[in-house]
Amino acid sequence: MYIKLLKIKNFRNFGDPPFEIELRPFTLILGENNIGKTNLVSALGLIFSQEISIARKRILDIDDINYTAVSKFKNQVCDIGIPPESIDFPEVRIDVYLTGFDKNIDQSSIVDHWIINQNASDAQLTYIFLARQGLDKAKWIIEKREKNQNSGLPPEQWQIDFPINEYRPTIFGGNDPNRDSEYQWLQKLKMEILEAMRDAPKELIASSDYRLLYRILNRNSNADYQDIKQVLEKLHDQIKQNPNLATIKTDVKKLLDRVSLETTASDNNIDFKFAGVDAADILKKLGLVYGINPIDISRNGLGRNNLLFISLILSQLSASSLHGDDVYFRLIAIEEPESHLHPQLQDHLAENIEEIRNESADEMQLLITSHSTHIAAKLSLENTCVLYWDSQNNRFLSHYIMRGLDGSKETDTALYLKRYLDATKSRVFFARKVILVEGFAEQFLIPEFFRLYNGNDKTIEKMNCNIVNVNGVAFRHFLKVIKNGYFIKCVVFTDQDTNTKTENRADQLRTEFNQPNLISVEVTNLSTFEKDLIEANKSGSGKKLLLKALKAIKPSGGKTFEQTLGEKDIDVEAFFSEIKNYKSEFAFRLAEQLKLTPNALIIPDYIQRGFKFLLS
Repeated sequence: MYIKLLKIKNFRNFGDPPFEIELRPFTLILGENNIGKTNLVSALGLIFSQEISIARKRILDIDDINYTAVSKFKNQVCDIGIPPESIDFPEVRIDVYLTGFDKNIDQSSIVDHWIINQNASDAQLTYIFLARQGLDKAKWIIEKREKNQNSGLPPEQWQIDFPINEYRPTIFGGNDPNRDSEYQWLQKLKMEILEAMRDAPKELIASSDYRLLYRILNRNSNADYQDIKQVLEKLHDQIKQNPNLATIKTDVKKLLDRVSLETTASDNNIDFKFAGVDAADILKKLGLVYGINPIDISRNGLGRNNLLFISLILSQLSASSLHGDDVYFRLIAIEEPESHLHPQLQDHLAENIEEIRNESADEMQLLITSHSTHIAAKLSLENTCVLYWDSQNNRFLSHYIMRGLDGSKETDTALYLKRYLDATKSRVFFARKVILVEGFAEQFLIPEFFRLYNGNDKTIEKMNCNIVNVNGVAFRHFLKVIKNGYFIKCVVFTDQDTNTKTENRADQLRTEFNQPNLISVEVTNLSTFEKDLIEANKSGSGKKLLLKALKAIKPSGGKTFEQTLGEKDIDVEAFFSEIKNYKSEFAFRLAEQLKLTPNALIIPDYIQRGFKFLLS
């Protein structure tokens, strides 16, 4: 069983119309900061999480309700031209649609109460946080208006307190508000959330009912720890017989007799008791050690503890442990598993975590959110979804990377992305805008060109734009992903390749993929990026800058070239022949020179067109 669809309305950054996302048995969710990844996990927790008081955790604060929805409501209350009965009180609504339970008798019996279709293949659970049923909404609005009118302030200055105390949560099944999802059934579907700001060391010491290690150890019955209890009971007897402790008891009793009165209900006798021999008491004394030289968890590195923490969670949620506590489905959400892990460990974790979920078959659903390009590059693209802001329609959207690609006709694209999408290229999925370039020369220089184009205060990074070097001309594979629904603005800077076998490649790329406000393929006027750059700067201050960069990579040959050139303009072909085999090094040196004298260079026309498109 798994959640196949999630809808979120008016919860935090998700407004109305509702945000929708398709989920899979394993889903990796990528996206920039503040895009809603954590809010998505929290929305699922409103239905499935069992960690704290069932009543309290589902009561929201005012900040949990979408800001735009709250503002709209307050503005309508202040508008006396709108009849009170026409004003809707905003509600938070979370809908989850479950499927895949038909082969599991236990799961089918639980969700039977929430079925929504005739063939009994789908079920629905809904959380709603809305104004209580007995609230006279029109009366409430009238009273607020009268109170503010009596203040003498104009409507635009009225103070409207949102009636958060009048709101109540409810959960029901089958899209029927009258069909309450009985807690006894909901308990059998549980969720564990590993928050991004988790404190792994504390969770790995079983000192509290709420600590992860204690919950895992306490999964078994008291009988499973009977042998340990017997040993501790013998220790308890030894404590009673110890003469040193007996002397201390006698001394303390004498002092108690002097300062405390004896009553018919109590006396001043004391004794020593070993700190608990029940299973729960024993378990709370346990902690973990880890490594060849075992030391206390608190002395471990954050990365090691984080891996151990994740392993314990997966252990608790594995198929072999599910039925021990009468739970038939678990949802696990891990936020930023890369926390405190160096890149190699991130790669290793990503290579194995998906396989671990697959071993749990239909009894566990795994959801991961991440900012790691390493994890994005390793996990399956079919299960990778990106959250992003659609600026044209002013709403948050989700898009699976491989959606829209015809698996039978476009196998080359799928194969390329799976094989060559390394940690560098996967940066394309972590930005609002992206620039695709052919090689290192453009990768070095484009950021400096953009700084020159916009001024030093507005960099590519500040506009949340990533440069992706595709190391060749394999733009088509990335552009297919963007064109098929991943609506981030993209500029391609590519060479004309004049007088070569591929001289029509760039024009074909432009014809196939250019789309207003989405994709712009910008092509050099001459055959290569370097030649356009030389042509634009063959004289004046640009000429001086190019010659400085040339002398930096070829001290002797560059000086000779400069002396031979004299006051003449740079010949494009001659200069290009000097740097042809040193293009990356030349670009690097030129970028360094450009930082020192930023206004000395002219940006080639096709690059200026691309910048204008990005900023429009």
